[in-house]
Amino acid sequence: MASSNDHYIDCGPAMRRRRHFIATGLGLAAAPSLTQIAVGAPLYQHHPEVRMEIKRIGSQPSGKGPADWFTGAVRIDPLFQIHAPARAAGASVTFEPGARTAWHTHPLGQTLIITAGCGWVQREGGPVEEVHPGDVVWFPPGVKHWHGAAPTTAMTHIAIQEQLDGKVVDWLEHVSDEQYCK
Repeated sequence: MASSNDHYIDCGPAMRRRRHFIATGLGLAAAPSLTQIAVGAPLYQHHPEVRMEIKRIGSQPSGKGPADWFTGAVRIDPLFQIHAPARAAGASVTFEPGARTAWHTHPLGQTLIITAGCGWVQREGGPVEEVHPGDVVWFPPGVKHWHGAAPTTAMTHIAIQEQLDGKVVDWLEHVSDEQYCK
């Protein structure tokens, strides 16, 4: 006999406990005073002028990595820009084999999430490290570093950095072939 829950699949007691836990947690999250106290943030659900934003794939054009900041063929696909009061921006960056950034720093650090290929990363004074999909790299604020593809394999990463006083990056000199091949 069909019921209004035909889409519901009962996976046993463990799943029922999980659903109860999730429902209980959602109940707490929906309590405005508890949410506001817990995170100290405004309650946007009470402000209809604040809108959710969805960036559709293909709605933002890809760009070529500028020669002042990169060596080799690099494509930058913007993902999200800074929306105050938030400070974070992100892009997906694809490096062809041998391509790399110039040395640079970030005032609030940078996080890289490797999504494809094989890459190399280095902080000043440290060894060149190989990175693969699923690896996450964090460069602390002000640490001079570079990143890019391995010599024979392309690499793509998501780069996330925050803005401080209107700046997300300070570009420096190019990574020489000798530094890259160390």
